[in-house]
Parts: sequence; C-alpha cells; structure tokens
Amino acid sequence: MTKNSGIRDYQTMQIMSSKPEKLILMLYDGALRFIQLSIKALEQNDIEQAHKNLIKTQNIMIELMTSLNLDKGGEIAFNLFRIYEFMHFTLVQANVKKNPEPVRRISGQLKTIRDSWAQAMKNREMEKTNNHDKNNQSESDKKGKKNIELTG
Repeated sequence: MTKNSGIRDYQTMQIMSSKPEKLILMLYDGALRFIQLSIKALEQNDIEQAHKNLIKTQNIMIELMTSLNLDKGGEIAFNLFRIYEFMHFTLVQANVKKNPEPVRRISGQLKTIRDSWAQAMKNREMEKTNNHDKNNQSESDKKGKKNIELTG
C-alpha cells in the first residue's frame, strides 16, 4: 500500500462515517479549496489547471443542489437551490471566459454560506448538549441525588 493510497483510504472512511451535516461542510470546504486553486491558476495563465479546478467546483455545486430536500426544506431549500444554481452558472461562464473576477465573487459568497452552516452546526450541537445536560439533571433529581455547586 502506498502513502497516497493510505491517505485516500483514510479520507474515504472519514466521508463514509460522517453525518450528513458534516458532509455538506466538507463540500463547502472542497469547493472553496478548488476555487482558490482555480483563481491561482487563472492568474498564472495555467488554463488547464484552472479548467480542472473550476469543473471540480461546478460538480460540487451540482452535488449541493441535489442534496437539498425541496419538499422538507421549503422556501429555504428552494432559495439555496437558486443560489447554488447561480453560482454554478457563474462558474461555468468564468471557465468559458477564463476570468477570475466572477470566481472571486463566488468564493466570498460561498464562504459566507459555509460559515453560516458551520455556525448552525455548532449551535445545534450546543443545543443537543444543553438538552442532554437538562435530561441528566432531571434524572438525578428523580433519584433524589443532590447537586452541590461550589463557588469561589
């Protein structure tokens, strides 16, 4: 087994064992990484690398669009779909014209969405933890245990 094969196996296991919310975050991170690579390639006039990285980003945008549940997500999912569709279209046009400016704009917009998603995940985890702590507290109260709080 080669070193690259081991890394690829590890990455595959990470993806396979991740929660759907984490997978979306990984898609955002991948898209942002490929966008930065494409901008760098465009600035260096490396058309082939720019094209490859823009195609990878376009594919991620398609994956983000198809991951939405429009029935369950309602208006929010529909609006996200339209945003992803706009980003995809802009990336296609930037790839055709080999223009880094629209790619930079998409990068900023996608980073904002990615950061919002990451914050929502963090808030959800904190909420779960707080609910878990409350449930544990009420369980210990039911058992008649007293909790002592020490303050300095």
